[in-house]
Amino acid sequence: MNIFPRKPAFPLCLPHQAGPLLRLSAMHAAIPPFFPLPDGKRLARVPHTLLSTASRGSIPPIKFSTNGLPGIRVKDVLKATVLIDGPNDRIFEHRGWRMTNIALEWPGYVPRATNDSSHLRLSTTVDFVPITRSQLASEICSLLWHYSYKVVGKSVTRGFERWALDPSAVHVNDIWLLSLHYYRNVWVPEFYVKH
Repeated sequence: MNIFPRKPAFPLCLPHQAGPLLRLSAMHAAIPPFFPLPDGKRLARVPHTLLSTASRGSIPPIKFSTNGLPGIRVKDVLKATVLIDGPNDRIFEHRGWRMTNIALEWPGYVPRATNDSSHLRLSTTVDFVPITRSQLASEICSLLWHYSYKVVGKSVTRGFERWALDPSAVHVNDIWLLSLHYYRNVWVPEFYVKH
């Protein structure tokens, strides 16, 4: 059963518009630069390199939502205070993979190597059982949390100061995980930040 229909149920909101919330059913469209929260605040998309844009994904993305609304707050996942939609879906069950790679592409930080703290080699099974959507979300959020501690206080590339993983710019509590996209041999999370 496809829970992500082809036609969006609600229109996407442009940054300057007030309007309906972005619904899970609208997540198949191009990833918007902003989307509103139920409290009226707005989330901004964390930019990526040109090599990892939504149109270049080779496998459909893995989406994260709660109550039909896209995105899950990293803080809530880490504290286990949110129930995501489809938490027990075994998202890698039909891939036949034992391992896969996840890479954070956080703007302003250049990874030193594939084994730095922005990369994770993830086992897709636990005791020969494929991991669930909930377990995957926890792994991604933990990766971001640990990475944020590694880079706090480090300089960022000029022009990306507003994206610094530092309490004075972007705090992990203000980050939402929207989806995970596959580009050739690595999964890249799609994050949004409350600004």
